Amino acid sequence: MTDAATEYSVTLPAGTVKFEIKLRSSNALLQISFVSGESGTTYITIPYGASYAENDVKAGGKIIYFQSPTASQTAEVKTWIR
Repeated sequence: MTDAATEYSVTLPAGTVKFEIKLRSSNALLQISFVSGESGTTYITIPYGASYAENDVKAGGKIIYFQSPTASQTAEVKTWIR
């Protein structure tokens, strides 16, 4: 995520039953949303060094929108597929 306060997204692969998202850095916040354009206004705040995960979901093809108020961050997304 090159720019601060800019929305990025990832599409979860088909068959996703669990996912986890976090920032590689432990000194920046992550904001996530499930609606385009809302990761800067209506979002879930993931604190420094923490991750967000959902289990037992049918999330294949769903999109996660995210941003950080800090520039030059790397978001890591891990998925489990059935």
